[in-house]
Amino acid sequence: MKVVSSIAGRRTLFDRLLDPSVTTEEMDPRSVEGSLLEPEEQAIAEAVDRRIDQFTAGRVCARQALARLGVDAGIPVLQGEDRAPIWPDGFVGSITHTDSWCAAAVARASEVRAIGIDLEPSTPLKESVLNRICTPAERQWLAEVSDPGLMGKVVFSAKEAVYKCQYPLTHEFLGFHAVALDLEDGFFRAVFQQDAGELRRGDSISGRYLIEEGIVATACALGAR
Repeated sequence: MKVVSSIAGRRTLFDRLLDPSVTTEEMDPRSVEGSLLEPEEQAIAEAVDRRIDQFTAGRVCARQALARLGVDAGIPVLQGEDRAPIWPDGFVGSITHTDSWCAAAVARASEVRAIGIDLEPSTPLKESVLNRICTPAERQWLAEVSDPGLMGKVVFSAKEAVYKCQYPLTHEFLGFHAVALDLEDGFFRAVFQQDAGELRRGDSISGRYLIEEGIVATACALGAR
């Protein structure tokens, strides 16, 4: 069972991006205090070391965050056939990781319907993928900002967070043009361009983003009805 040492110090990103109803934990996947539970370990047994490191950090973050909400730390956070985390009854959450940072965000389902978080390296989004990721209006906006490559990465990350947020509600895999983004001063709003389960064309999900220490972090959540 993989166990590695604790990091010194703690950087926080998502507690600044999400409301207090959401509990977050973050850590470096290369240096984690904790290990996988046996059922979690079985789920990742065939993976390469890099994937195991990131999966371990994600599950440790998730169980630590859940424990702060009163969940037994011995309850594993497994994954479904779609690789989405399976949360304990009565809870919702989201997990994300890069090579250098990992985070989980969880909440009581009585307070929050769904959460989506995403981390990306703050390297420019390649121009060759802009058409696949961005709508024409988003590409026009990027052409007018001072750093279109970096802000293109923010667009990508925000859409990843939105799709993670909507998936537990719709169970639909959406293309990148399924939502259109507006971004301004650390905030974003994603407007659905098509129906997706209970979410209809014209509905929106709002969130926040940070660019800090080589990382783009984005997050959004939907409150309980």
